[in-house]
Amino acid sequence: MEVSYVNKSTCRKEEKRLAYCYGFSSFTGMSTEPTSIGGSVTPPTSIDSENSGVGASIQTKVTTGKRKAPPQMSEVWSHFTKFINSEGANERVKIKQLLRSSCSRVCLTTDTWTSLQRVNYLCITAHFIDNDWKLNKKILNFCPISSHKGESIGMVIEKCLLNWGIDKLFTVTVDNASSNDVAIGYLRKKFNPRGGLVQNGKYLHMRCMAHIVNLIVVEGLKEMNKSVERVRGAVRYVRQSPARLQKFKECVVVEKIECKKMLCLDVCTRWNSTYLMLDIAQNFERAFERFEEQDTNFRAELERGEGWPSVDDWDNVRNLRDFLEHFYEVTLRISGTSYVTSNNFFDELSEIDILLRDAQLNSNIDFNVMAIKMKEKYDKYWGDIDKMNLLMFVACVLDPRQKLKYLEFALSEMSSSEKDCEMMQKLKESLYELFDEYKPPLHGTCSQSSVSTHVSIGEPQQKMKRRMQALYKKRELEICGEDKTSELDKYLAEANEEFVEDFDILLWWKVNSPRFPTLSKIARDVLAIPVSTVASESAFSTGGRVLDQYRSSLTPKIVQALVCTQDWIRRSSSQEDIKKIEEQIQELDKIENGLMQMEIFWRDEMDIFWKDEMDINGEC
Repeated sequence: MEVSYVNKSTCRKEEKRLAYCYGFSSFTGMSTEPTSIGGSVTPPTSIDSENSGVGASIQTKVTTGKRKAPPQMSEVWSHFTKFINSEGANERVKIKQLLRSSCSRVCLTTDTWTSLQRVNYLCITAHFIDNDWKLNKKILNFCPISSHKGESIGMVIEKCLLNWGIDKLFTVTVDNASSNDVAIGYLRKKFNPRGGLVQNGKYLHMRCMAHIVNLIVVEGLKEMNKSVERVRGAVRYVRQSPARLQKFKECVVVEKIECKKMLCLDVCTRWNSTYLMLDIAQNFERAFERFEEQDTNFRAELERGEGWPSVDDWDNVRNLRDFLEHFYEVTLRISGTSYVTSNNFFDELSEIDILLRDAQLNSNIDFNVMAIKMKEKYDKYWGDIDKMNLLMFVACVLDPRQKLKYLEFALSEMSSSEKDCEMMQKLKESLYELFDEYKPPLHGTCSQSSVSTHVSIGEPQQKMKRRMQALYKKRELEICGEDKTSELDKYLAEANEEFVEDFDILLWWKVNSPRFPTLSKIARDVLAIPVSTVASESAFSTGGRVLDQYRSSLTPKIVQALVCTQDWIRRSSSQEDIKKIEEQIQELDKIENGLMQMEIFWRDEMDIFWKDEMDINGEC
């Protein structure tokens, strides 16, 4: 029987390189004991068809007699287990302790990704604010899933949370796929009986704002497709060969265009790349005209396609570029993971609403139709408050610069007075319901105040003082009753803070939490909500670098080890350590590029040598 196998030395070298890139500098004293990661992953003892099943084709050599097949323990896994087991460096235990000690609930972002191996991965990222009012982001799991069905996704998320000991869940931010609706329903059904959700899971489902913005813009680009296609065709023609690109650069120099950027082609399914393409291309209109004079095939080639970009097309492209710039900046702002984004949700929403209303008044018919289509898509997701997660409006209220006053004013500008009153009524009801749920139970205060008034003569003075304080609290309750002004009313009655760009909302709540103990608990949970799934999607960029076309045989367990460890190391390391690791990676890349160039050089030399040999033999 013929058995295929991969050079073991090559695999070891590649895994050493990966381990070095991800922060493991020592290759001695490796632990080979199985260790669980997130409670669901164990390191493979051998690389075989079962645990490499995805594109990996490393198999053990068939042996007979006394000869035994050598063990193929992954060195990356050995270093990973050493990392999480070493004393004082157990990052997973540190994260679990941080989650356990934190008084806040956990918000999640999750998304799926298909690798080059055609394996479906699910990334689960936790977001929470710790007791020191610092926003934290931790990847909990990066694991393969059997299918994209909602129940399967929900089961994987539930298992991950149980392994991490997380029982208090606040929100889960996902995109608009229907399978995610099923997954949220599954989590609500499982966590609600345990008391792990707020308002019986009413606010558990959080839709990704960046995904909805993408849907709105893509809908609008369909109406401006002709002008965009003509410019795209011109860019594609120039970039199709180095000779054309060099000639185009010469045209740029002759026209004295000072733009230092060069033409880039977009990905049609990603509108932000289309914006970047138009942003650069609109600077080179004169260069395209000069290039057309020197290349006789340029115009003819474009005419066979969508056509030559006219002056009107360039005007449309510039107007579209200016219009899309607002959406591009909104997307960048809401995609942050190291700062609070939930308090800015309503601000970004109102800006998009104003942009679309202004565009509908544009004298350009194409722009007018585009804006109408985009507004219809906007209304589908954000036109009805019942379809939105009201926690985003609560986050606006918990911003001391905005509160209810700003929210009420903005809603009155965005909608009719009747609809505005209805929305404000629902918001106030939700706000006070949330406050009542977070408010400490009254019986605790009553039990504390129902202290016997009898004081013995021999009791210590400190105990008598505590009794007097309890009597005072009881008297206050009797006089004022339960209808006295709550801390929520006091917070709303205070003057708003000034609008400043560098306002630190977490610092404000940290300073004012003694004044508003209940509201600060709500703020700690609400302000941790991410309004986009970028935190999980960015992990797929890392996964794409780990699983590129040269390393497609890595098992899912190795991929999880690399992605999770990188996230944990970067979040726990100092800036100096991160800079040092990045410098080492850059140096390693330089060495690798040098070796590749040397290999290409010697391959060319050998080709020339053998060609000369063949010529000599032919003459002989």
